[in-house]
Amino acid sequence: MMAHDANGRRRYGGSDWLLALLFVAPLIVTLGKLPGVPTAPAFAEFFSLTALPAQLKAPVREILFVPLGAFVVVLVRLALGVQVLGLFRPILLAIAFAVIGIPMGLTVLLLVLPVVGLLRPPLRQNHDYARIGILLSLVAALLLLPLMLGRWWHINELFRVAHFPVIALCLTCESFARTVDKEGLGEAAWRTITTIIVAGTIAGAAELGAIAFFLVRPELLLLQAGGILLMSRCFDLRLLEGWNPLAVRSAPGAISVAAGISASPGTPVSDDWRRAAPLKYGETHESSRRL
Repeated sequence: MMAHDANGRRRYGGSDWLLALLFVAPLIVTLGKLPGVPTAPAFAEFFSLTALPAQLKAPVREILFVPLGAFVVVLVRLALGVQVLGLFRPILLAIAFAVIGIPMGLTVLLLVLPVVGLLRPPLRQNHDYARIGILLSLVAALLLLPLMLGRWWHINELFRVAHFPVIALCLTCESFARTVDKEGLGEAAWRTITTIIVAGTIAGAAELGAIAFFLVRPELLLLQAGGILLMSRCFDLRLLEGWNPLAVRSAPGAISVAAGISASPGTPVSDDWRRAAPLKYGETHESSRRL
């Protein structure tokens, strides 16, 4: 757990050795692969995934999507401060984009997303298991519809929809609907857009050779994990924290309330004025009303 010293600075304690290990271990393996080094033949053969059987290449590529996607998502969230629909949603969408293509994957997502969003309010009072179970069934039905249309109209291109991971689609739609409930439609739409952009970036990086690079040098996965740890320490800048171009602008009269111009510290503020006042980051009207 991260703590702070007497001066308020972050203190990381026992994770220093882990950071050193994540950088030193891949360096040792890389040096051991250099031509002329006695360990080069053994290291080059053992620390490589290029000679795997053909039937394992696709599953291994999906495995390598996870660390690659994790690095991109953490970079966007910590360094830039841009919020997405969770850590795993961009990674799962990136896998889907890599399987069926970005245009087809984006089309499926944008068609299913509003349907799930409209169905969430009637299901809000149900248990999480029941609600998510119903959504899973409905999303599966929506994914099967293009297959039936493709068979009926003889459009083989629609058959690719069957390869879209149903869990990725359902979890993304569920996160969108939950964000609408908690943060509003503008925030949910913005996080969905950033999630799609990040997922496309991950899929593009994989297509450009990032996955193939890790197949040749899997030891660098440790270096990638070390990069995330170092980023959390030194580059947690969050330059765009709270920025949302789709956010609803506050009413002009709310600015004076938020700035303390029209209301003195001892003056009670009505619930209507509280609802009009702009919220702090992460605050809801319910929590503001309790203050």
